[in-house]
Amino acid sequence: MDPTPFIEFKDITKIFGKKVVLDGVNLEIPEGEIFGIIGKSGSGKSTLLNLLVGFLRPEKGIVSYKGRDVKKNIANVDEEFGFTAQEGSFYPKLTVKENLEYFGSMYGMPKHEIDEKIPVLLEQFDLSDTLNVLGGNLSKGMQKRLDIACGLVHDPKVLILDEPTEDLDPLLRKEILKLLHKINKNNNVTILITSHLLDEMEILCTKIAILHDKEILESGTVNELKYKYSRNMEIKLETYSGNYGWIIKELKKKDLKAVQKGHKVIIFTPRAEETLDFVMGLLKEKKEKLMDVDVDKPTLNEVFEDITKKQNETIRDIKKKL
Repeated sequence: MDPTPFIEFKDITKIFGKKVVLDGVNLEIPEGEIFGIIGKSGSGKSTLLNLLVGFLRPEKGIVSYKGRDVKKNIANVDEEFGFTAQEGSFYPKLTVKENLEYFGSMYGMPKHEIDEKIPVLLEQFDLSDTLNVLGGNLSKGMQKRLDIACGLVHDPKVLILDEPTEDLDPLLRKEILKLLHKINKNNNVTILITSHLLDEMEILCTKIAILHDKEILESGTVNELKYKYSRNMEIKLETYSGNYGWIIKELKKKDLKAVQKGHKVIIFTPRAEETLDFVMGLLKEKKEKLMDVDVDKPTLNEVFEDITKKQNETIRDIKKKL
């Protein structure tokens, strides 16, 4: 097996003016993954992608693809990367066909290959009925599909997407996520994606990196991060009465944390089976009717909050000692 990382950010520092955006970032992205980079707005996610495609250059460090420095092999990057910016990459005053033809020619494809590829993309992205429609006249969902299709016209090995579901409604976001799963499997494309919508990233991504305070704090599968940073399980419970104050008080006596969210109470415990038995006993004693119960690991959003909180506390402790 080739030990060379497929994509690697090594000791990357990026500065805009006097502001350090990335400071000593190290990250490896294996081939074939749907790899998510998560972080708060302004954390440097887009900057990281722009360094990868060669739009920006780091003050320090090396960004490499298949062991080759991106900035020294930009032609190779252009051939094998497809990139879709957060604000969109297609041209609203060109038709769907014209957009695909333009991006194909931009990537150096011969005309006959472009002509062969367009019908395939139109079918894959459900855009066949929009061939001669201006990009600007498409619905938001169709515009996003066109945007991604333009990035795939030259059959890249890597598809890079910056906040691809931003400003879409929940139904359209779900459609885009489903489409990205298909692209990853059917087209054999490694996908690198940024987002602050962590619920979506948890469903979509095979691996995730957390970017916070100029550096990568952690990376791995969602389950690896959950296991490492949260030994607790979550018991989500709903009763007919929806009265949870007394349950929370009883659990507090057992040194267990519980909070009410909407119509449910969420109990955090490292001993899920034992705690659930205790709660079921309480409900039986009070003759409360159980409507729903679910046991699971905390969400990625909760893990993210936990990791970044610990990082912020560490930084504060260091500053106090200075």
